[in-house]
Amino acid sequence: HGGPEGPAGPTGATGATGAAGATGDTGAEGPAGATGATGDIGPTGATGDMGPEGPAGPTGETGPTGAAATITIGSVTTGDPGTEASVTNSGTSEDAVFDFVIPRGEPGGGGAPEVLATVDTTPQPTSANGALIFNETPLVSGTAITHTAGSPDVQINQPGIYQAFFTGTVLIDAGTTIPSTLTVQLTLNGVPITGAVARHTFTASNEEVTLSMNAPFPVTGAGTLEVVTSDAGYTFEDASLTVVRRGDSTNFRTAV
Repeated sequence: HGGPEGPAGPTGATGATGAAGATGDTGAEGPAGATGATGDIGPTGATGDMGPEGPAGPTGETGPTGAAATITIGSVTTGDPGTEASVTNSGTSEDAVFDFVIPRGEPGGGGAPEVLATVDTTPQPTSANGALIFNETPLVSGTAITHTAGSPDVQINQPGIYQAFFTGTVLIDAGTTIPSTLTVQLTLNGVPITGAVARHTFTASNEEVTLSMNAPFPVTGAGTLEVVTSDAGYTFEDASLTVVRRGDSTNFRTAV
Protein backbone atom coordinates (compact mmCIF):
# COMPACT_ATOMS: atom_id res chain seq x y z
CA HIS A 1 0.00 0.00 0.00
CA GLY A 2 1.17 3.49 -0.70
CA GLY A 3 2.10 6.00 1.85
CA PRO A 4 -0.06 9.04 2.84
CA GLU A 5 -0.79 11.95 0.39
CA GLY A 6 1.83 14.61 0.59
CA PRO A 7 1.12 18.30 1.14
CA ALA A 8 -0.27 20.44 -1.78
CA GLY A 9 2.32 21.99 -3.98
CA PRO A 10 2.45 25.74 -4.62
CA THR A 11 -0.22 27.37 -6.89
CA GLY A 12 0.80 27.32 -10.50
CA ALA A 13 0.95 30.40 -12.79
CA THR A 14 -2.41 31.88 -14.05
CA GLY A 15 -3.39 30.43 -17.34
CA ALA A 16 -4.07 32.52 -20.48
CA THR A 17 -7.48 34.38 -20.69
CA GLY A 18 -10.03 32.38 -22.51
CA ALA A 19 -11.90 33.62 -25.63
CA ALA A 20 -14.78 36.19 -25.08
CA GLY A 21 -18.18 34.67 -24.85
CA ALA A 22 -21.00 35.48 -27.34
CA THR A 23 -22.79 38.91 -26.94
CA GLY A 24 -25.97 38.60 -24.99
CA ASP A 25 -29.44 39.74 -26.21
CA THR A 26 -30.18 43.54 -26.36
CA GLY A 27 -31.95 44.68 -23.27
CA ALA A 28 -35.38 46.40 -23.32
CA GLU A 29 -35.49 50.14 -24.40
CA GLY A 30 -35.32 52.42 -21.45
CA PRO A 31 -37.92 55.17 -20.79
CA ALA A 32 -37.79 58.38 -22.94
CA GLY A 33 -35.80 61.17 -21.47
CA ALA A 34 -37.32 64.56 -20.59
CA THR A 35 -38.14 66.96 -23.57
CA GLY A 36 -35.36 69.41 -24.16
CA ALA A 37 -35.86 73.20 -24.15
CA THR A 38 -37.43 74.79 -27.34
CA GLY A 39 -34.80 76.15 -29.67
CA ASP A 40 -34.71 79.71 -31.02
CA ILE A 41 -37.15 80.62 -33.89
CA GLY A 42 -35.41 80.32 -37.21
CA PRO A 43 -35.34 83.15 -39.80
CA THR A 44 -38.53 83.80 -41.87
CA GLY A 45 -38.48 82.01 -45.18
CA ALA A 46 -38.86 83.78 -48.56
CA THR A 47 -42.40 84.90 -49.57
CA GLY A 48 -44.06 82.35 -51.78
CA ASP A 49 -45.63 83.08 -55.18
CA MET A 50 -49.01 84.84 -55.21
CA GLY A 51 -51.86 82.39 -55.46
CA PRO A 52 -54.43 82.51 -58.25
CA GLU A 53 -57.21 85.12 -58.12
CA GLY A 54 -60.26 83.89 -56.29
CA PRO A 55 -63.70 83.79 -57.88
CA ALA A 56 -65.69 87.03 -58.19
CA GLY A 57 -67.99 87.75 -55.30
CA PRO A 58 -71.75 87.90 -55.74
CA THR A 59 -73.29 90.94 -57.42
CA GLY A 60 -74.40 93.54 -54.94
CA GLU A 61 -77.96 94.65 -54.58
CA THR A 62 -79.35 97.12 -57.08
CA GLY A 63 -79.26 100.64 -55.73
CA PRO A 64 -82.37 102.77 -55.41
CA THR A 65 -83.78 104.35 -58.55
CA GLY A 66 -82.55 107.89 -59.00
CA ALA A 67 -84.80 110.87 -59.40
CA ALA A 68 -86.30 111.31 -62.87
CA ALA A 69 -84.69 113.99 -64.98
CA THR A 70 -86.67 117.09 -65.87
CA ILE A 71 -86.57 118.85 -69.22
CA THR A 72 -87.58 122.46 -69.79
CA ILE A 73 -87.24 124.91 -72.66
CA GLY A 74 -84.78 127.71 -72.06
CA SER A 75 -84.17 130.33 -74.70
CA VAL A 76 -85.25 130.08 -78.35
CA THR A 77 -83.35 132.50 -80.57
CA THR A 78 -83.17 133.07 -84.32
CA GLY A 79 -79.86 132.69 -86.13
CA ASP A 80 -78.84 134.17 -89.44
CA PRO A 81 -79.97 132.48 -92.67
CA GLY A 82 -77.67 129.61 -93.64
CA THR A 83 -76.21 129.11 -90.17
CA GLU A 84 -76.51 125.85 -88.27
CA ALA A 85 -79.24 125.13 -85.79
CA SER A 86 -78.01 124.26 -82.32
CA VAL A 87 -79.35 122.81 -79.09
CA THR A 88 -77.38 123.27 -75.86
CA ASN A 89 -78.13 122.16 -72.32
CA SER A 90 -77.62 125.11 -69.97
CA GLY A 91 -78.88 123.06 -67.02
CA THR A 92 -77.67 119.72 -65.64
CA SER A 93 -78.17 116.08 -66.58
CA GLU A 94 -80.88 115.83 -63.89
CA ASP A 95 -82.57 119.18 -64.65
CA ALA A 96 -81.98 119.85 -68.33
CA VAL A 97 -82.70 123.30 -69.78
CA PHE A 98 -82.44 123.28 -73.57
CA ASP A 99 -81.62 126.48 -75.42
CA PHE A 100 -82.41 126.48 -79.15
CA VAL A 101 -80.94 128.54 -81.97
CA ILE A 102 -83.04 128.18 -85.14
CA PRO A 103 -81.68 129.70 -88.38
CA ARG A 104 -83.93 132.29 -89.96
CA GLY A 105 -85.16 131.31 -93.40
CA GLU A 106 -84.38 133.28 -96.50
CA PRO A 107 -86.95 135.97 -97.30
CA GLY A 108 -90.05 134.37 -98.75
CA GLY A 109 -93.79 134.35 -98.52
CA GLY A 110 -93.85 134.50 -94.72
CA GLY A 111 -95.75 132.11 -92.48
CA ALA A 112 -94.77 130.13 -89.39
CA PRO A 113 -91.51 128.15 -89.58
CA GLU A 114 -91.71 124.37 -89.88
CA VAL A 115 -89.28 123.03 -87.28
CA LEU A 116 -89.08 120.20 -84.76
CA ALA A 117 -86.54 119.55 -82.00
CA THR A 118 -86.34 116.26 -80.14
CA VAL A 119 -83.92 115.28 -77.37
CA ASP A 120 -82.92 112.47 -75.02
CA THR A 121 -80.88 113.10 -71.86
CA THR A 122 -80.91 109.52 -70.54
CA PRO A 123 -77.96 107.14 -71.06
CA GLN A 124 -78.81 105.07 -74.12
CA PRO A 125 -76.78 102.02 -75.24
CA THR A 126 -76.19 101.60 -78.95
CA SER A 127 -76.92 98.51 -81.01
CA ALA A 128 -75.69 97.33 -84.39
CA ASN A 129 -77.75 99.13 -87.06
CA GLY A 130 -80.12 100.32 -84.33
CA ALA A 131 -81.87 103.70 -84.21
CA LEU A 132 -81.49 106.10 -81.29
CA ILE A 133 -84.65 106.86 -79.33
CA PHE A 134 -85.68 110.42 -78.43
CA ASN A 135 -87.79 110.66 -75.28
CA GLU A 136 -88.82 114.31 -75.46
CA THR A 137 -90.06 116.69 -78.18
CA PRO A 138 -89.67 120.09 -76.54
CA LEU A 139 -90.20 122.21 -79.67
CA VAL A 140 -92.63 121.76 -82.58
CA SER A 141 -93.76 124.42 -85.05
CA GLY A 142 -96.05 123.58 -87.94
CA THR A 143 -97.30 120.20 -89.10
CA ALA A 144 -94.72 119.21 -91.71
CA ILE A 145 -92.54 117.43 -89.11
CA THR A 146 -93.85 115.33 -86.22
CA HIS A 147 -92.48 113.01 -83.56
CA THR A 148 -93.93 110.81 -80.83
CA ALA A 149 -92.00 110.97 -77.56
CA GLY A 150 -90.18 107.69 -76.89
CA SER A 151 -89.89 106.80 -80.58
CA PRO A 152 -86.80 106.79 -82.83
CA ASP A 153 -88.88 108.00 -85.81
CA VAL A 154 -89.25 111.60 -86.93
CA GLN A 155 -92.04 111.80 -89.50
CA ILE A 156 -91.84 114.06 -92.57
CA ASN A 157 -95.38 114.78 -93.70
CA GLN A 158 -94.83 117.26 -96.53
CA PRO A 159 -92.48 117.29 -99.54
CA GLY A 160 -89.79 119.93 -99.53
CA ILE A 161 -86.18 120.76 -98.79
CA TYR A 162 -85.23 119.94 -95.20
CA GLN A 163 -82.15 120.26 -93.06
CA ALA A 164 -81.30 118.08 -90.07
CA PHE A 165 -78.89 118.85 -87.22
CA PHE A 166 -77.76 116.08 -84.84
CA THR A 167 -75.45 116.22 -81.84
CA GLY A 168 -74.79 113.73 -79.05
CA THR A 169 -72.24 112.88 -76.38
CA VAL A 170 -71.03 109.28 -76.61
CA LEU A 171 -68.65 107.19 -74.53
CA ILE A 172 -67.22 103.75 -75.08
CA ASP A 173 -68.50 100.94 -72.84
CA ALA A 174 -66.25 98.85 -70.60
CA GLY A 175 -65.25 95.68 -72.40
CA THR A 176 -65.40 97.16 -75.91
CA THR A 177 -62.18 96.38 -77.76
CA ILE A 178 -60.10 99.40 -78.73
CA PRO A 179 -59.33 100.88 -81.16
CA SER A 180 -62.98 100.82 -82.22
CA THR A 181 -64.93 103.04 -84.64
CA LEU A 182 -68.54 104.15 -84.21
CA THR A 183 -70.49 105.61 -87.14
CA VAL A 184 -73.74 107.57 -86.79
CA GLN A 185 -75.88 107.97 -89.93
CA LEU A 186 -79.12 109.84 -90.62
CA THR A 187 -81.47 107.80 -92.80
CA LEU A 188 -84.67 108.62 -94.68
CA ASN A 189 -86.94 105.60 -95.12
CA GLY A 190 -83.95 103.39 -94.27
CA VAL A 191 -81.67 104.94 -96.92
CA PRO A 192 -78.58 106.89 -95.77
CA ILE A 193 -78.77 110.63 -96.46
CA THR A 194 -75.70 111.86 -98.31
CA GLY A 195 -73.43 113.90 -96.06
CA ALA A 196 -75.44 113.19 -92.90
CA VAL A 197 -72.85 111.03 -91.19
CA ALA A 198 -70.42 111.32 -88.26
CA ARG A 199 -67.84 108.85 -87.00
CA HIS A 200 -65.10 108.57 -84.42
CA THR A 201 -62.37 106.03 -83.65
CA PHE A 202 -61.96 105.44 -79.91
CA THR A 203 -58.41 104.72 -78.73
CA ALA A 204 -58.88 104.84 -74.92
CA SER A 205 -61.26 102.97 -72.63
CA ASN A 206 -62.40 106.15 -70.84
CA GLU A 207 -62.80 108.29 -73.96
CA GLU A 208 -65.90 110.49 -74.32
CA VAL A 209 -66.62 112.59 -77.43
CA THR A 210 -69.35 114.67 -79.02
CA LEU A 211 -70.53 113.59 -82.47
CA SER A 212 -72.43 116.03 -84.65
CA MET A 213 -73.63 116.32 -88.22
CA ASN A 214 -75.94 118.44 -90.35
CA ALA A 215 -77.09 118.11 -93.93
CA PRO A 216 -79.83 119.41 -96.24
CA PHE A 217 -81.87 116.86 -98.17
CA PRO A 218 -84.95 116.72 -100.41
CA VAL A 219 -88.12 114.84 -99.51
CA THR A 220 -90.50 113.99 -102.35
CA GLY A 221 -93.18 112.32 -100.23
CA ALA A 222 -93.95 111.21 -96.70
CA GLY A 223 -90.88 109.78 -95.00
CA THR A 224 -89.31 108.63 -91.73
CA LEU A 225 -86.03 109.99 -90.38
CA GLU A 226 -83.87 107.93 -87.99
CA VAL A 227 -80.41 108.32 -86.44
CA VAL A 228 -78.76 104.90 -86.85
CA THR A 229 -75.63 103.65 -85.04
CA SER A 230 -73.26 101.15 -86.63
CA ASP A 231 -72.35 99.00 -83.63
CA ALA A 232 -73.07 98.04 -80.03
CA GLY A 233 -70.61 98.79 -77.24
CA TYR A 234 -71.22 102.52 -76.74
CA THR A 235 -73.56 104.75 -74.71
CA PHE A 236 -75.10 108.03 -75.88
CA GLU A 237 -75.99 110.90 -73.56
CA ASP A 238 -77.67 114.24 -74.32
CA ALA A 239 -78.61 113.34 -77.89
CA SER A 240 -80.64 115.88 -79.88
CA LEU A 241 -82.07 116.04 -83.40
CA THR A 242 -83.46 119.25 -84.92
CA VAL A 243 -85.20 119.18 -88.33
CA VAL A 244 -86.10 122.34 -90.27
CA ARG A 245 -88.14 122.61 -93.46
CA ARG A 246 -86.33 125.09 -95.71
CA GLY A 247 -88.85 125.36 -98.51
CA ASP A 248 -90.55 123.62 -101.42
CA SER A 249 -88.70 121.03 -103.48
CA THR A 250 -90.01 122.00 -106.91
CA ASN A 251 -86.69 123.37 -108.15
CA PHE A 252 -83.98 121.25 -106.54
CA ARG A 253 -81.31 119.26 -108.35
CA THR A 254 -78.63 116.85 -107.19
CA ALA A 255 -75.08 116.48 -108.46
CA VAL A 256 -74.29 113.49 -110.65
